[in-house]
Amino acid sequence: MKSEKMIVAGAVFSFCAAFSALGVSTVAEGKLNAGCEAVWMWYPGEYGIWRGNKLQFERLQWGAELAPFWPSYGFNPVAEFSATFDLAEPEEVEMVADGTLNVNVNRKDCAAVLGKLILPKGRVEIKARVANNVRPPALFVNGKTVKSGEGWRVGWWQKDAQTLPAEFDAKFTCAEKKPGDWKLNHERAEPVEVRRLDGCALFADFGRESYGYLALEDVTGKGAVRVVFAESEKEALDEKPKAPQDCMEWVSLAAKDAKNAEILWDKARGFRYVSVWPVEGDLSIGRVAMERELPRSPRRGAFRCSDERVNQIWDVAADTLELTCREIFVEGIKRDHWVWSGDVVQALLMNYYLTGDWEGCRDTLWCVRGKDPVVTHLNSILDYSFFWYDAVATHILYSGDKLFAEAVHPRMESLIRFIESRLDKHGRPAARNGDWVFIDWAPQKLHNTGGVCAFEMMLLARAYEAMGNGEWEERRLAAHPWGTGNGEWEMEKRGAILRDEVMRLFWDEGKGGLMHLLKNDGTLDSQLTRYPNIFGIKWNYFDEGQKSNVVERILLNDAVMKIQTPYMRFYELEALAALGLQEKVLSEIKSYWGGMLDEGATSFWELYNTSEKGDAHLAMYGRPYGKSLCHAWGASPIYLLGRYFLGVEPTAPGYAEYVVKPNLGGLEWMEGKVPTPLGDIEVTVSNGTVTVKGNSGKGTLIWNGERMPIPPRYSP
Repeated sequence: MKSEKMIVAGAVFSFCAAFSALGVSTVAEGKLNAGCEAVWMWYPGEYGIWRGNKLQFERLQWGAELAPFWPSYGFNPVAEFSATFDLAEPEEVEMVADGTLNVNVNRKDCAAVLGKLILPKGRVEIKARVANNVRPPALFVNGKTVKSGEGWRVGWWQKDAQTLPAEFDAKFTCAEKKPGDWKLNHERAEPVEVRRLDGCALFADFGRESYGYLALEDVTGKGAVRVVFAESEKEALDEKPKAPQDCMEWVSLAAKDAKNAEILWDKARGFRYVSVWPVEGDLSIGRVAMERELPRSPRRGAFRCSDERVNQIWDVAADTLELTCREIFVEGIKRDHWVWSGDVVQALLMNYYLTGDWEGCRDTLWCVRGKDPVVTHLNSILDYSFFWYDAVATHILYSGDKLFAEAVHPRMESLIRFIESRLDKHGRPAARNGDWVFIDWAPQKLHNTGGVCAFEMMLLARAYEAMGNGEWEERRLAAHPWGTGNGEWEMEKRGAILRDEVMRLFWDEGKGGLMHLLKNDGTLDSQLTRYPNIFGIKWNYFDEGQKSNVVERILLNDAVMKIQTPYMRFYELEALAALGLQEKVLSEIKSYWGGMLDEGATSFWELYNTSEKGDAHLAMYGRPYGKSLCHAWGASPIYLLGRYFLGVEPTAPGYAEYVVKPNLGGLEWMEGKVPTPLGDIEVTVSNGTVTVKGNSGKGTLIWNGERMPIPPRYSP
């Protein structure tokens, strides 16, 4: 097959500049570039945490709003922005602040009169202090050449020596539209079915899972009603008068002397069904509607293939992910409505193949990390602290965000210091002081306080590797006793030590895999699980012989406890796909996610057990309606199909270099699109021919054992 038949070049590129490398700078040199737009800027992470707090604090449980049970952090009310420019001539700039503004130019205080400031010719040092007690301080500067954005730095106070690159979002380019005012767009939506039942003032079905603001229309009379938000019809109609213990999400709404009024509840909720129940008085409800929130980002990614069942699964997965991507990416739109690190890792990967919403991914990473001091593991879960490092490293690879890479590093360092304070005397992660070891929802206990899990040691090794920022899998070191030697070990060396310890302590030759738990007495527990073996494949722990044993004796062995959550099924299928077993993966996708569709799902769930029937699918945590039916980690087919079937993967930050390695996995044909910071990559495989329209980076197509360059669609 000739390469010229296989590759077709595209044409368009719209970025101001491309990343060629992830270099970082500690010098605040402002950008003199009239071709780029000015943007609002702020201290890194402030908007991610602020928006995350607003969203998470609105979780609804049994009629009350419930804030997260882990520490919450606020924004700093003062930010000082600084940059230095060399001007060929005096320049007038527009300078607008979200908050009070104090400006210093060349060490002299001055005023921006009516939002305008004249900068002198020559070397110009600007310091602008913004204070705001209501929302994060932000600054907008726009002149002919002097513009806010890349090149500015920001600190928290006048003599802050540890400034960071100012953070910004490309959509905030208008001085009149402050980032703190931003909200998701919405549209009016009517229910597809309305019923009036005995004891129920009104029941409505909106046809699919939705997120938005409920409106009660033509409200007349005086009194109060209870509104139940539900993901299933069963829950919506299971109201118990004045004591709705089973229905988790409901609110009471009251009106006084209403006449054909509309009540629009000001908090957005996730639901498909609503029911309205009289509580007191004679309040009459004529109709119900909602202001449905639209997705926060356009759907740039795409996938279509010869199997219509797979196409339907991709569509519902995309709907699921878009619903959970609010101002910040939450776990589930109904329960929990919070930001969990384990979910974030996967939601970001899916977004890289659906929307390319780099700012949303970045803000969510800030939100789940929070600020210093660190007093508990992220979300109070041991493994979720470790997972966050993998998410950060992967985000930098996919986005090429060099400013985020510099800004996030201090919080990576402070979190790793906290993690190390909780390790045991051998430098291994064990549950201490009430730490929650989660791993997965499973019918058998996956951890106890009597030992250390291989899974946790592998995640900690990955955290060290992310801090070390090297090609760790190819550079193994001999094991050393923890803590010996002169000074601290480099992060990548610590990761290598843990890697070697995992294989030395947990590998069981007789069972052909990694055992689950090392007990405190130094012996292995008899429990064998898929979890450490999945991640051993993912992070290249095994030689070829060990890998073969793990696949045949564990991953493809039905006698080993099966995984029921989409959360860990994600990693299991990724491991199989990485081994080239796409046909097996496709069969599992059709069976598992297709099974939810057969149960009537319009979005994918937190957990799916094929042995459960009927209303049992709604229950979890000992609650009849406790299961989330629109859950971020349920959308993993987006990533699996984009990464391992279309085969698109960055190999340098920001897709400056990438590979395309398609695998049909038994499909007759497929086509799709993957968003990147340098433009979309389009792949079509049909009739033995591969067509790739690349971005502006350096691409390589791998097909039938051949490696061929992909012509760039844009050359700077």
